[in-house]
Amino acid sequence: MYVIVTTSKYTRSASRWHIVQDGIFSGYQTSRDVAHFEAATGKGDGTSRGCSRAEGPWNVPIVRICNLSLMPGTWSLDDLVKDTKDGIYMEGVKCWSIDQQRLNFQFTCEYGREIKDGKLGRLLKNPTYQGITPQFWGSCDAICDHRHWKLWGLPNCGKGQPMQTAEMSHGASPARFRKVAVGVRA
Repeated sequence: MYVIVTTSKYTRSASRWHIVQDGIFSGYQTSRDVAHFEAATGKGDGTSRGCSRAEGPWNVPIVRICNLSLMPGTWSLDDLVKDTKDGIYMEGVKCWSIDQQRLNFQFTCEYGREIKDGKLGRLLKNPTYQGITPQFWGSCDAICDHRHWKLWGLPNCGKGQPMQTAEMSHGASPARFRKVAVGVRA
């Protein structure tokens, strides 16, 4: 489940809404310029959520993510590891690649540990995972609880033509994804 939290001088307060709820798309990011399109789809009331911003006064504002979070689930990290028969625990992002449509992606992580029969095992060098966005998120079957939730930031998320960079944040707890393509460099 994705949730975006943002503030806007037009909404005059922080607001929270679901992009995906219970596995179903439920709301767009909107600005004053595009909010009426959301209302026309039946996925909203046409209210701006203040998601339009630009890198500077020389750029055209575009609708883009401000803060996007995967909300906490109910698992403890210990129980999640114990419940995993064969997997890889990955942490931190070293580098990434994603296409312009935000569909195909690959991430290389900073840290990895093998999971065998519910126990953390050997250290893994440069673990990677890749996939197609809808299938990847559809394979999520467990999310750790609020005790494990952290807010992460990125100073240079790039979007638009010409390219604009902006800060953004993602909050998440550790989560488990099934049948994901992974790799480890020996």
